Amino acid sequence: MTTAPRFTVVHAADRRTYWIGGQRQSLIIDAAETANRYALSHSTVAVGGGAAEHSHSREAEAFYVIAGALRFSLEGETVVLGKGALLHAEPGLNYSFEALAPEPAEVLILYAPAGLERFIAEAGIADPADPAQAPQAYARSIDEAGQVFAAAPAYGVTYTAATKR
Repeated sequence: MTTAPRFTVVHAADRRTYWIGGQRQSLIIDAAETANRYALSHSTVAVGGGAAEHSHSREAEAFYVIAGALRFSLEGETVVLGKGALLHAEPGLNYSFEALAPEPAEVLILYAPAGLERFIAEAGIADPADPAQAPQAYARSIDEAGQVFAAAPAYGVTYTAATKR
């Protein structure tokens, strides 16, 4: 049995940050620090960006909006989350989301149990140390979305057939 440390402090400079599908995902805490109970990321989603329709077989997710707005499509229902709103999604739920104008959305995403952070690290593009190169990493993360789809099944993530065309 893995035990977590009694407490963990993660400074902003210690986060691992990746671009995946047009999102900038900063991994705040992961399985190793929580005995696999949960992982937490901070995501910045450009207006019009988001996640294509998919489901997770393993983890529940909670989305807490810090800034901007996200529109979720959840098995035929549409929900808009603004600053301060939270959405909890159970495993197996088909959903997609996108950031709405006029500003990018910032969201904390909790994954329970942990594990999805490994998918982000594998399929994502490491955030460049030079902020001037971030636009290229953003563009590559969209252009190379096929890598996301290819890595997804190993992590229990299923994208709909229409998404992968």
